[in-house]
Amino acid sequence: MHTLGHKRVGAETPDADLMTCAPCAAWQDRAVASSRRLPVPDPEPTPRVVEPEPWTEARLGSLVPYELEAQEFKGSAWTFMPSTGKVRADFVDKLSKQISAFSNAGGGCLFLGIDDAGKIDGGVPTALRANGTREWFEDILPGIVDPPLRSFDVHEVSPESPQSPIKPGHAVYVLELPDSEDAPHQARDRRYYLRIAGKSRPMSHRHVLDILQRRRDPEVAVLAIAPYGRPDEVQDPRGPSVLLRLRARIENRGRSLAQHVGLELTLPRFAVNTICRKRTLEGGAASLQQSPGEVTYFFYSQTPLFPRQERVLGTVWIAIHGQNRSHYQQGRVSLRFRVFADHAPPREGEVNVAAYSAVRRGLSLTEGSS
Repeated sequence: MHTLGHKRVGAETPDADLMTCAPCAAWQDRAVASSRRLPVPDPEPTPRVVEPEPWTEARLGSLVPYELEAQEFKGSAWTFMPSTGKVRADFVDKLSKQISAFSNAGGGCLFLGIDDAGKIDGGVPTALRANGTREWFEDILPGIVDPPLRSFDVHEVSPESPQSPIKPGHAVYVLELPDSEDAPHQARDRRYYLRIAGKSRPMSHRHVLDILQRRRDPEVAVLAIAPYGRPDEVQDPRGPSVLLRLRARIENRGRSLAQHVGLELTLPRFAVNTICRKRTLEGGAASLQQSPGEVTYFFYSQTPLFPRQERVLGTVWIAIHGQNRSHYQQGRVSLRFRVFADHAPPREGEVNVAAYSAVRRGLSLTEGSS
């Protein structure tokens, strides 16, 4: 691995259908069916580093056989002349355009030695230069765009058996390019490139300005919204109710300080009773706005959010009782969110509250109350 700048690896991974977090998932699957109160969540696990999957012939063979925005195939002849075994005169210029495009478009993989149909075509000689092809790539990649690359990986996949489609003395090279915080990157021809519809194309002036603006503004996003703490069983005029607390966690994914950060959480009115509103507002960090059919809370961060910093911002309570059980059962309960950070455009999204395991258990605890 060749890395001039380190890329942080997180331990939290959301489910495919909803946003969750490690502390919540730990207790959601450990509730005892006969209990009338769910257990206290386990302590947050120690983050673990996820080792990347190595590139092998089998992994190359599992690639989808067409080019995507984050995947480009280049046959061996794109790199060298088979008749002479020497590097093509225009190779570095062409490679510069590809590196510019991937780095400006969020990253991806460039495969050298795989044809347009996704098949290994024999591979690239491993000794295009005296110190080896891989070492040569590692030497030239940082400087073929401006500003220089700070992080990348070069993988060399050699033949693994006599029947391998990779020739002896050859390899398939995988150039892994992460999203670059230094974008936009200019190619050697003094133009900027971007991945568009699976191809590397020159960027328009608008695209360049858009990337420059993203570099100046903070990139604050919702990292997770999930149940947290011990649900409460209470009695109200509608019969037994279960109150669940949902906690939102945000992250500044950019490299600019976010001076002012706000989070807006909107829930359907049937999911929020008087007790829920009172508990949500007790912390003093939220303001409340009610409109027909909806309740909206706004949370404002009292301190700036530094680059790569995470923070809990926003805790709301919801209720499950006899009169709203059908909404949860039919999956009609969504929590919408918008996050604001300085002059950056708001980021919006929603989570399906009805899909949480804690909500399904709350339904079982209120069964028969409708």
